[in-house]
Amino acid sequence: MNTPEPFMLLRAHPNEAARPRFEPWFHTVHLRDVANIPGVTRVRSGRTPARTLLGFYTFESTEAVQLALNSPQAAYTRGTWEQWTGHLDELQLEIWATLFPMPMYESIC
Repeated sequence: MNTPEPFMLLRAHPNEAARPRFEPWFHTVHLRDVANIPGVTRVRSGRTPARTLLGFYTFESTEAVQLALNSPQAAYTRGTWEQWTGHLDELQLEIWATLFPMPMYESIC
């Protein structure tokens, strides 16, 4: 079965006062910290036309997602976001992964 690797998409939009400090931190500190999380195989970044920063974090497998998110490295990385509380207009995380096969059920009336 050809299934895509699971990934996490992060969207972060700092307020204008924080942007000059946030963007360098995001690119030099945050992305490096994510790359150190076991099970994360690729880290990429981007930006929307509205200047929302994007982080794309690919995991080695569906099974690795939960292990990666529960690792000490992930806990550390989440903790570094505390300094930005109140300085972000948007912070959103989405995880995209293949679900396990689900059995089909028949309704009995």
